[in-house]
Amino acid sequence: MGYTSECLTPPTNTAEASDIDVTDDPGRVADTLRRARQYRGWSLREVERRTGRANAYLSQVERGVIRRPDPAVLLQLADLYSLNFDLLMQWSEPDAERLDDPLGEATTRALIRQVVNLTPQQRRRALELLQDLSDESSTDG
Repeated sequence: MGYTSECLTPPTNTAEASDIDVTDDPGRVADTLRRARQYRGWSLREVERRTGRANAYLSQVERGVIRRPDPAVLLQLADLYSLNFDLLMQWSEPDAERLDDPLGEATTRALIRQVVNLTPQQRRRALELLQDLSDESSTDG
């Protein structure tokens, strides 16, 4: 499913669904994720089962204890809840420099999606490759 800026919340085909529209309250990643989970009637344990992420970590994200969740976790939750990943990232890092290059943003999202699906060993190898590329670019410039 594609991410669009028009839709942050699940479809509003019932009266209860209108309660989870938080687009007027930017910066509220925790509240958005909690409401999206509750809209689906899922417990934190159910989200843990679906994502493989510890419910204690998910609880801390939903309560705002963790203000800048791991982007891979945000991507997983955005996919699970049909939320706008880009907007969640902007809210979780409000001071971060914005990229004007849409290709750069698309590349970052694609990288995160790929990393989420890797095994721990593959992630270590990917990190090594990225470090090698970074080292090359620092010696070139």
